[in-house]
Parts: sequence; C-alpha cells; structure tokens
Amino acid sequence: MGSSRLNEVLERIDMVREAQRLPVVVFDLDSTLFTTAPRNWAILQEFVRCSSHPGLAEQLVGLRPEDIGWNLHECLKHRGIGNPRLWAELQHFWNERFFTNEYVLHDRALPGASGFVTACHTRGALIYYLTGRHVGGMEVGSVAALRSEGFPFWRGRCVLHLKPSFEMSDRAFKDDAINDVRSYRGEVIATFENEPGNANLFLRAFPEALHFLLLTVHSPGAESPHDELIESDDFLVP
Repeated sequence: MGSSRLNEVLERIDMVREAQRLPVVVFDLDSTLFTTAPRNWAILQEFVRCSSHPGLAEQLVGLRPEDIGWNLHECLKHRGIGNPRLWAELQHFWNERFFTNEYVLHDRALPGASGFVTACHTRGALIYYLTGRHVGGMEVGSVAALRSEGFPFWRGRCVLHLKPSFEMSDRAFKDDAINDVRSYRGEVIATFENEPGNANLFLRAFPEALHFLLLTVHSPGAESPHDELIESDDFLVP
C-alpha cells in the first residue's frame, strides 16, 4: 500500500530544500486528513433524540460511527429504514449542521496524519491545506480542528484554502486552487486526496509529484482512479 511511499515524500522534501527551492505538499481535509464519521455520528444521534418516528432508536441499535459511509442514508438503508419522509427530514437536519464550525469539531485525524504532516513541515515544506469547506461558516472550526488534532498551523509555511462560497462546485474550486498553488513558485512534492477525480486532476496538473489516494470514502459515481495514483489507508510511516 501507499504507506510505504510516505518516506519517499520526506526524502523528496529534503532534496528540494537542498536545492534551495520551496517544497509544497497539498492535503485535502475531509476523508483525507480527517474522518468525518464522528461528525455524521453526532448529527445522527441528535436526530434520533429529536425524531418523532417510532422505533427509530431501536432500529439503529449496534450501529457504530465507523459504519457510516459517504452519507447517512446508506447506513439507514442497510438497516431497512426506507421511510421517504424520515429521509427528507434527516437530510434537512444534516444540511443545517454538517457544514458548520460547531460540528466540524467532531472530526478526528486519520491514523498517523498529524505526525506525517508535522514531519513534512519540520523538514521545510509548505503545508497547503486545500478543502471544500467554505468561507463564512467553516473557517473557524477548521482551524480549531487542525490545532486540536495536532496539525501544524500557526507556525508559518501553512496555508488553509477554503471555498470562497458554499455554492461553488468542488471541481471549479480545485481548478482555481491549482493556480494558487503554482503562485508560490515552489515544487509540489505530493498531494493527498480521497476523491479519485480530484486526485486525477492533481496528477495532470503536477505530473512530477507523488499523488496519494486515501481509501476512505468518496462521492457516488466518482471517476476511476488513474493507475499512477498511490493508494493508501492511512499516514502511518513504516
């Protein structure tokens, strides 16, 4: 798996620094550095407590945060819960909470993530946090989550690039972000993503870099990952 290639990222950072150039490492946040399962879990538990649907709590007995995939509907469907009115209420309830400063604090770092990002930063890389979280609702929580989970932030050479608006598409945002990454005139060493389409995009933009695809969760109907992407489950350096 890709964890065996993480040391290569650190070695490339050293080489670029020795050549007196700026190494850049790009990290997505949701489902890449962080698992959003605890955020979804907190929302689901709150919904169950507030719900008037009879027997819902009993139907979810034994469900764990790690059972939650891309969305809450899938785990309910697996439990045989297919009430359209309940699904609509849950979707509305989820929309009002998932994209907020408060609930993003439930997220937890993937194994080894904070240690690896810190190692990259300590060796002299610019850490470029690139996330589809939006300005005007998630920036404060995102910074707090990074700090609470041990990621470098208030130490220089750290950038947090969020969507300028909630409505902007993720792909358009990533296209703009690539131009911003290039503006630093450094050398992109590696990128880390959970969405195959975005990882493919980075591969095309920075073909000399290492591009990691985190095998966590991704959106339905995602692109097929390019063969050159490095698949990894976590950030544990062997």
